[in-house]
Amino acid sequence: MRALIVSDVHSNLEALESVVEDAKNRGGFDEIWSLGDLVGYGPDPSACIALLRLHELRAVAGNHDLAAFGRLSLESFNDYAAAAARWTAEQISTEDADWLASLPLRIEVEDFTMVHGSPRDPVWEYVVSVPVAAVSFQHFTTPRCLVGHSHVPFLCVTGQDGPKFLEFRLDDPVPLGNERIIVNPGGVGQPRDGDPRASYAVYDSDDGTVVHFRVEYDIKTTQDKMEEYGLPKYLADRLSEGR
Repeated sequence: MRALIVSDVHSNLEALESVVEDAKNRGGFDEIWSLGDLVGYGPDPSACIALLRLHELRAVAGNHDLAAFGRLSLESFNDYAAAAARWTAEQISTEDADWLASLPLRIEVEDFTMVHGSPRDPVWEYVVSVPVAAVSFQHFTTPRCLVGHSHVPFLCVTGQDGPKFLEFRLDDPVPLGNERIIVNPGGVGQPRDGDPRASYAVYDSDDGTVVHFRVEYDIKTTQDKMEEYGLPKYLADRLSEGR
């Protein structure tokens, strides 16, 4: 079984389409595993929901998904994110909102626990430091955990001296052995690691590996739509820099 692992699509249809097509060209996939924040920031929330739902899908909710149908207050969002969340809520249909509302915050699939933020706090906590990673390992019982939220790809493994963050190198299959591991596939629709290309991963249960990939997409088209719809210019401009 091959799973296409995506996170932080953020209503960026061009990025999501490129990821799906690229994954198909690299051997295909049987399921899509989505780690939250499918909507927010970008110009095509409904189209992104529709595209993912065309496939066999396992998905959890992120903070922007919760905000889109009113379950999460916008008080903790910055002004740009809040403006985009309000716009998103006006665009999606009742069916889309109900579907987002049906998404769990945490699920277990195969040997993985899937969350958006962290296994301790799936909505808000970022796994970006050794202390948070150390606590995170205490909050899931499966051998592996998938997280998103930070928009930065990484691997984090346990060791004698505690958790250790590793570079998630491109196109390099990572064997998943007995060592417990946290994996972040990076952001599809709004990368924040300095590389504007859409980031994703593929898990192969037969090989017991996970691989990190990047793919270029039509950033200009996404930016033009964001400008047309009156979404914050800052959110559009950052796509070009991967920040």
